[in-house]
Amino acid sequence: MKKFFRPMLAAMILGGLLCAPLVRDLQGQTLDEVLARNFQAHGGLDRLKSLTGWKMTGKMIIPAQGLEMPVAMWQKSPNKMRVESIFQSRKIVQACDGQKTWWIMPFLSEEAQEMPEEQGKLFRDQADFENPLVVYKEKGYTLELLGKEEMDGTPVFKLKLIRTDGRETCFYLDAESGIELKSAMQVKTGGTEALVEILYSDYRPVDGCMRPFVIENKANGHVQMRMVIAAVEINPALDDAFFAMPGNKIVPPVEARK
Repeated sequence: MKKFFRPMLAAMILGGLLCAPLVRDLQGQTLDEVLARNFQAHGGLDRLKSLTGWKMTGKMIIPAQGLEMPVAMWQKSPNKMRVESIFQSRKIVQACDGQKTWWIMPFLSEEAQEMPEEQGKLFRDQADFENPLVVYKEKGYTLELLGKEEMDGTPVFKLKLIRTDGRETCFYLDAESGIELKSAMQVKTGGTEALVEILYSDYRPVDGCMRPFVIENKANGHVQMRMVIAAVEINPALDDAFFAMPGNKIVPPVEARK
């Protein structure tokens, strides 16, 4: 049980894409042109810059265990995130207040505890709300346009992001629409390394933005988790205290926060 819950939510979401010189791929596209198409697909650069947070509710499916559970996720700019799910009538919470990462794992302890360093670092990275396509200059990352290829029969542009600490992430954007279809990176957990891929599909417009309603997480080609989203709320009012670690107080269940 411990091995199941510790990594279960920690790789839900990946983000990050940034800049590089104007290099043309084999089909004559520049990086700026590819990014401009991505911005347009999301409702335009101004709409992207106007985002301050969102709330997503739906269900999480763990195929290997045959499990399905309700899940809710909140994010607030610049780096706050909270994820709640219900399993066997007990609530699991993971959160980042911008600096500290913590969780309530009722099968381990009923009290809120700081995450172990490894899980906390990964969750803190995922809590970065700022769209790296929009703020790449401020982040100081490097982005390389590797060219055009096919992903399951769909033409995509492949980009490689190199973060300031040397970590690399590849992104695959639909060549026609510019929308993100997948991100992939090597992740080390527990002394082992795995190729983690996040696939995004079933995009729908929400308040002028395109949001994926299915997010699938794979590790070394095997599906670990599938999140099927039922509703998305853009720019909800979120108090910073909602993301703060409680003083060993049990917070209300997911249903009470709808």
